[in-house]
Amino acid sequence: MKTSRLLLLAVFVAGLLTGAGFWVLRSHKDLPQTSTVSQPIGMAPSRPRSVRFYQSPMHPWIRSDRPGRCTICGMELSPVYEGDSGATAEGPVVVLGTNSIQLIHLETSEVSESPLIRNLRLSGTLEDNDTRHRMISASVAGRIERLTVNRLGQEIRAGDPLLTLYSPSLLTAEREYVALSKQPHPEPAGASTDLTPILTSARQRLIQMGLTPRQIDALKDKSPSALTSDLTIPADGTVVLKQVYEGQYVTEGQRLFETADFSTMWVQLTAYESDRQWLRVGQSARITTASWNGGVITGQVSFIDPNFDPMTRSTRVRVEVPNPIEETADGPRRRLLHRVTAMAEIACVETARTLPRSALLWNGRQPVVYLSLGAGAYESRKVRIGRIGDHLAEVLDGLKPGERVVTQAAFLIDAQSQLQSGDSGDSGDSGDKSNSQASSTLLSRSPAPLPLAGFLQLSADLSEALASDQLEVFREILRRFPPHQEALRQWATLPGLSLPETLQKSIASVSVPPVSRPPSSLAEARKWFLDQSRTTVDLARWAHRQGWEAGVRTFECPMVDRAIPSAPKRAGWLQKRAEVRNPFFGAKMIDCGLELKEKP
Repeated sequence: MKTSRLLLLAVFVAGLLTGAGFWVLRSHKDLPQTSTVSQPIGMAPSRPRSVRFYQSPMHPWIRSDRPGRCTICGMELSPVYEGDSGATAEGPVVVLGTNSIQLIHLETSEVSESPLIRNLRLSGTLEDNDTRHRMISASVAGRIERLTVNRLGQEIRAGDPLLTLYSPSLLTAEREYVALSKQPHPEPAGASTDLTPILTSARQRLIQMGLTPRQIDALKDKSPSALTSDLTIPADGTVVLKQVYEGQYVTEGQRLFETADFSTMWVQLTAYESDRQWLRVGQSARITTASWNGGVITGQVSFIDPNFDPMTRSTRVRVEVPNPIEETADGPRRRLLHRVTAMAEIACVETARTLPRSALLWNGRQPVVYLSLGAGAYESRKVRIGRIGDHLAEVLDGLKPGERVVTQAAFLIDAQSQLQSGDSGDSGDSGDKSNSQASSTLLSRSPAPLPLAGFLQLSADLSEALASDQLEVFREILRRFPPHQEALRQWATLPGLSLPETLQKSIASVSVPPVSRPPSSLAEARKWFLDQSRTTVDLARWAHRQGWEAGVRTFECPMVDRAIPSAPKRAGWLQKRAEVRNPFFGAKMIDCGLELKEKP
């Protein structure tokens, strides 16, 4: 009975569900089928948006006005519609056309594991082997009757005659020894006194007075009337100091001669902190000296002093070299002279991840390179640099082997990047009002031509290096000055360019220190910078009048003559930062100067 009721209830519920389903289907069929997307009441249907351009999803700098595929990865280009900005690259990217790349002679090089070579040139002096330097002193008091060694630079040999001396105490000791040696030796069994220890003591006394064992054995044949004794040279060497003459009385212990062993010379070189990372004990060194015309001798680094001079921040490096004897009209002489100046060339080779030095841009505290992304796109990349060789630099972080970096015209790409981004330099405060105004000015002007902008920004980087008192950075940037100057000269001669003739002559007259002899001090670097700063400032002002923006500012110092002797009172310079950074004074007076009202 109970089971029948449950079965009847299940049939009733199934019938209700079936009826509800038929009702829903019929209601859906009765609805108008004009659109599958509901539209708000009173709003017209939206029109399809037009395509602005097509862009690669993986390489956003690859764009085209028609559908196609990415020239780098081969992916299909995605459409970017009106109102959309499209994808952007992670870092600053500059895209150049084929004509621009050929015009600026752009070149790239691959980052790779390769030998990092640095040829160090260190200066120093030639010294004798300090462990073999010695004094010859009088071993007994007396009067010098004759000197066998009587001139400086004389080569002496151990055992050769040194001098003839009249010494009463030595003469007495010799006669006592001869007398003892002539006495008969009794048999040991019947002897009350053993003379052997006495004779040994007398012999030892003569040795202390300067006689050799051979001379002592020959005393029995010495004439009783002889009043002088001969002393011999104790060791080989070269006489470097003479303090005695014939007929002079000397006391025991008095210094007679000073000798040095010149068979092996020590080249004492001066190495600075930046050189220390390259030096190793055992490295080969080529030594040259002005006193030996054209001569080269090879030695090895034997010692590096771990103590640095707190004033000069330098230490001593020792190189040992052989010094052969040459026969001259004055007798045998050593080829290398004592205490003359010498130059050492040490070839240092280390294996590291490297890139060409010309790829580095020292725009601030951390160097920057431009990485080739393909299809004319170049991305700014900060890198961490280790040791810097002659032509390559060690990459510690920021680049991987196989990536290609710009080695020629990197400054021009950097100038174009800053102009595109509206950046006038690292001012240290991104929220400053003056920087916002400068950015607005940049955006309202047209970018300066690449040869002009690159040259002006290069001058600003040289100024920043001097303001920071960084001579090595200045010299590194200066290596790139000649090609930029040549590119500017070619650009200045283009037809239709309204560049004044005076500026053309100034550009042609700027002289660059040779690569083989860059400025050796900050004072020398600042003097050269002063000579060319007038040209760069005038060129920047002219570019401003043409309506061009080069991303630099003009400053002037009213007391340059206090920093550089014989300089004019006023001189200007270019820089990227907004705050004053005086290149003529550096840290001594970094904020001396004012920005000119007519900004370039």
